[in-house]
Amino acid sequence: MHYLTVEEARVRCDGVLRLDQHGWPTHPSSEPLYARAPFPSLVGLTSYCQYLERSLRPREACLLWVTAWDIWSSQNWQLYYRLRQSYGELRPLEDAPAHLFRDYEGADLVTFVQVGILCGWDIHLIPLVGYNRAFVSHDEFVEFCADDANGDMVHQFAAELGGAEVIRAKQSS
Repeated sequence: MHYLTVEEARVRCDGVLRLDQHGWPTHPSSEPLYARAPFPSLVGLTSYCQYLERSLRPREACLLWVTAWDIWSSQNWQLYYRLRQSYGELRPLEDAPAHLFRDYEGADLVTFVQVGILCGWDIHLIPLVGYNRAFVSHDEFVEFCADDANGDMVHQFAAELGGAEVIRAKQSS
């Protein structure tokens, strides 16, 4: 795993997805078709994060980009920074908020997603092959979308999760 600055993350996203006017990844809800699912209880959180990681395949690498933190008081900075230090990273989150996971680091990706959910962060999950992506919200939901050729991935994502909703944007006439 590698840690990236905001600018390095923006370079990695070039050609994979649109960035908004502030240089942040656009949300899946900006796409014509996406799914939205609430978080499970804490009891099912590990399985939920594992499912989310599997849903972001196929991929060679996945960018986990934390775009908002310090929203709630429930953050466990001790846990996060000890985890980060175990990978040799000493910079604070604000200096390197993006985490690049190779395909074989799926278990590590699951761990960081779970910590991000527990801390109440906003996280974009961006596989660098560009088929699909997800947004984990501090408001306790996940949005998932796929490119136009892979809309079935959105329906499959929602079908596996109880309470998930598939949303099709209204077409302007």
